[in-house]
Amino acid sequence: MNFWEQLIDGGGTREDLYFKTRDLYGNLLKHLYNDPRNIPDFRIHFSDDSRTVEEGIEKGYCISTVSMRSNKITYSIVKDVAELENFENSYNWFYEDVFVVFDFLEDSISPLLFITRAFWEDLFRQYDVLGLRKVRISHMYETLISSGVSQYFHGFYQLDISLIQTLSALTYEGDYINCSILIPRYDHGTERRTKKNGGLDVALKEPVPFAVSHLRQVRKLVEMSDKDVALVVNRQGKICGLSSSKPAAYECYLRMWGHLSWTITYNENKKLSYYNAGYHIHTRYSHDVEITRSLGNIGEMLTKEQSARIEAVIRAASTQSHGTILIIGVKEDAENETKRLCDARSATGISTINLSEKMHLIRYLTSIDGALIMDIDCRCGCIGAILDGDFTTKGNPARGARFNSTVRYVKRRSELGQHFVGIVLSEDGTIDAVSEDRIERINLSE
Repeated sequence: MNFWEQLIDGGGTREDLYFKTRDLYGNLLKHLYNDPRNIPDFRIHFSDDSRTVEEGIEKGYCISTVSMRSNKITYSIVKDVAELENFENSYNWFYEDVFVVFDFLEDSISPLLFITRAFWEDLFRQYDVLGLRKVRISHMYETLISSGVSQYFHGFYQLDISLIQTLSALTYEGDYINCSILIPRYDHGTERRTKKNGGLDVALKEPVPFAVSHLRQVRKLVEMSDKDVALVVNRQGKICGLSSSKPAAYECYLRMWGHLSWTITYNENKKLSYYNAGYHIHTRYSHDVEITRSLGNIGEMLTKEQSARIEAVIRAASTQSHGTILIIGVKEDAENETKRLCDARSATGISTINLSEKMHLIRYLTSIDGALIMDIDCRCGCIGAILDGDFTTKGNPARGARFNSTVRYVKRRSELGQHFVGIVLSEDGTIDAVSEDRIERINLSE
């Protein structure tokens, strides 16, 4: 009897176990992708029988395969596991009589491989020790994801994720971090960024270790960096200077953009972000589409030009250090709300202006308490609005009054037939898009 059958205790089958494993892994991926529709398809191949290498060569291996988007199991016999499609980019698990392959349909090694390894090692341990019916792994998802991410970036870039987390939590003269850092991939054979070849705009005479042991000095140095000028870490793990040039193909680009918020670009165009106490894998669509998707029902009706203008307004409003709220709706809804709130003395009316043409004024218009209301063409006639809502709508006690009032307002207006999206810009630099059916974090780090 092989491992899988040993786990069955009178109420299930091996097929039930395979589907349970698939569902547990699929639920883990939901923690990594804001929109479940963006989760890449995957296949899990299980070896049904225990066979020696000699038996495998002679008779082949019996394989059962489940996929994320199908409730059917496919069966096959292979003489060599390398015959499985995309095997070279999969994660492979071999242990005694247990053989499993997770097929990600990816084209290169990534943190997802390391996350999967952490997931399967813990799941296997529970299967082996506790059995099928007692497995409890969902409470471990964030821990397993964090473990996989840390192992990947430490292994390939010698990057200490705990240092990044600590740095992003520190303030310098009252401000949170806003910087860029370039870190070389350690399995790459060359390093171009030296003072001699001009790769650095400014070179430090005495490089500083990019390590927790030099935390205070590192936190001070990052103040010289922003999104346009990056600190450069050399292959010895030390900050050696500043560069305004684009990241090289072998470099990891770390963009830290607020309290416990950062984005890492690796393998030239892949991205992973950390915010809202969790990791998020970026999907491969253009930035304007990402903004559009974040705006819910409002985003679906925007042209590319409208989306770009709204993004520009959000970026300008994000310079407001005290945080603010933008309420965006179609022309009729925005005008009606402007009139209602101003008549009720719950807002300050202004002569209608197009914010996309008055970008320099946005920081001033959002400097007072309350929300700014505008339509999808960025026309605004109302600032300092006090948002009313229904307290039967559940808020989030972990978030502040600005966020919860926006959630209640958007929900209440939706019930009355008006459709808005609220952009909540917090003091810590995070930006949330609150629509009728979901809440999404917007990343404007680029």
